[in-house]
Amino acid sequence: MNILLYVVAVAGMFLLLIAPHEAGHFAFAKLFKLRVIEFSIGAGAKVWSFTRGGTLYALRALPILGYVRMGGMEAGDFEDPNGFHRKPALQRILILFGGPLANFLVAIIVVTGFNLTQLNTDPGKVVGVVKDSPAAAAGFQAGDRLLTVNGKTITSPDQIRQEETAAPGAPLLITGVHANGQSFQYSVVPKCQGTSCQVGFGIRRILTPQTAVVDGASFPVVAIGSLVQGLSQLVSGQVPGGLLGPSGLTGPIGIADVTLSSVNQGVANYLLLVALLSVALGFTNLLPLLALDGGRIVVVIVEVLRRRPFDRGMELNIQRWGLVALLALAALISFLDIQRIVTGQFPGVH
Repeated sequence: MNILLYVVAVAGMFLLLIAPHEAGHFAFAKLFKLRVIEFSIGAGAKVWSFTRGGTLYALRALPILGYVRMGGMEAGDFEDPNGFHRKPALQRILILFGGPLANFLVAIIVVTGFNLTQLNTDPGKVVGVVKDSPAAAAGFQAGDRLLTVNGKTITSPDQIRQEETAAPGAPLLITGVHANGQSFQYSVVPKCQGTSCQVGFGIRRILTPQTAVVDGASFPVVAIGSLVQGLSQLVSGQVPGGLLGPSGLTGPIGIADVTLSSVNQGVANYLLLVALLSVALGFTNLLPLLALDGGRIVVVIVEVLRRRPFDRGMELNIQRWGLVALLALAALISFLDIQRIVTGQFPGVH
């Protein structure tokens, strides 16, 4: 049963990343009346397919890739009046941007949807107690509802922290109610390290429908900021091993391994991983590299600035070489992923 769950989780992860991305390209292509030859999810042999409106829709065996094959982008087909290169520059940019945009929308929907299941207006709800902490020794439990601290009614989730900071190392008198309805009053002394003092439990933040939606909408921006910071740390050598080290770039095999770890940690971690990887895929595709959406967008912009198109045959060959380079990099990263997993160095194992 666990094996089936893992297979479904990994396949579902890739489908949630790839299918919306390709659907984003497809939607804008159809919106602008661009001839779409094939819309395919997956790679390898066709499992199921049908043709409608001149477009072949296919589901293929391996759910790790996908593509939208558009008219006008292959040798001998560049002058197709309904092809990609005959569309206005803005439409071409939107078609290319549609994939990453869909990934960002998936992340927004997942985070917002999950947040809406976690609404909380209680400022003193304990969500977890650290093992061997002062809170655990005193008798606090996950699910407790805290009512007062040092005689003051708790009105905000950070009120305990404020009391810890106001008098480092001083006992805190906390009253509340356990999940079973039993009242309690505990005196607990925070554990201090330097100027930082902690009792050892987590308080759930207040989450309303409005904040749930705002957090979901802002998630891609926050996640991209973290990605940029992480990449800068990798490039600058702040992370041991750099881009190809244990905490460096990862590919499909690494994603599958992290997915398995997230499944074991529960639905919340799995959904957060879906959102994070969806943003990462969208962001990566917007990088100005050959064969990526970002690189193709740069080509369109440069054509507008120089007021004439590039030689389509030469552009196609350059894009193909770019794709070969990306596939070679993916193969190298996959090899490193296997090596990290086998040696226990991959972060997702811990």
